[in-house]
Amino acid sequence: MVLFFVLIVACNNRVDQKLDLPLVSTSECRVVQHKLDKTCIPIEPQRVIALDPRYLADPLINIGIKPIGIAIYNEKGGKISTSGLSVGEVEGIENVGDPNSPSLEKIVMLKPDLILGLDIFHEKIYKLLSAIAPTVIVNYDDYFKKSFQHIAQLLEREKNAEEALTQYQNRIKRLQSRLGEKLNKVNIATIFYYHGTFSSMADQSTCAQIFTDIGLRHKTTASTSDIFSIEEIHKYDADILFIVNADYKSSSFYLENPLISSLKAVQNGQVYIVDPDIWTGNGLSGVNKILDDLFKYLPVDK
Repeated sequence: MVLFFVLIVACNNRVDQKLDLPLVSTSECRVVQHKLDKTCIPIEPQRVIALDPRYLADPLINIGIKPIGIAIYNEKGGKISTSGLSVGEVEGIENVGDPNSPSLEKIVMLKPDLILGLDIFHEKIYKLLSAIAPTVIVNYDDYFKKSFQHIAQLLEREKNAEEALTQYQNRIKRLQSRLGEKLNKVNIATIFYYHGTFSSMADQSTCAQIFTDIGLRHKTTASTSDIFSIEEIHKYDADILFIVNADYKSSSFYLENPLISSLKAVQNGQVYIVDPDIWTGNGLSGVNKILDDLFKYLPVDK
């Protein structure tokens, strides 16, 4: 299979004929500059493949473009992670493998007219992808609004992005109104449990960006999330504690641990074990589901 795709690159001028892939004439495309190249992409792409769910597929769906294929993360125990996208949002979309190693065979079979890849995963296979269809490599960016606007601009869907971000901001205002005076009083902490270790929330993480937009006081680390031992968990005590349960442990795993059960948030019944598939999202679908949880769990000012 690897040899087959090497031959695709070597015979790039004959790929469309041999594989019966859609042809895009220069009159039907426009040139965009990206990290690796200039690529002529369809003016109105109809068969887009997104090689990451949170940074590519989610933004596409929220500007009104439903991909025909997406790469999906494989988690522990055979679980798959669509990173904030709901079952309904991915219904009918083909799984083309893990973002770290997408199936080139599946991508070819879907006959895309545009492929979106992420620089941290797909630079090394850019030539192979470009031999299949016009391919744009998008820069990895933790800041969800910036990333969303970049993809919208790439596909000339800026108005769609503006409307979606306005709806997000309106939800932020409604939540602020619900919180009232509690907004300036409540302290939030979010920790992650993954691969048997605890880690803190980095200030550029999606949930930290949401907390900042709301105006919540929250504990973060300067730039990257820090791994810490269970003996240090008292540093993350707060009025409200969110545990992102990426190892899919039972609630008793956390709440019956004496170091966790001694925390103020636990004793006050304000520790919440949340879905990692949502809380690790980076697009607006994931962001809005995090907001759903915040509407559910944060106290209402009475």
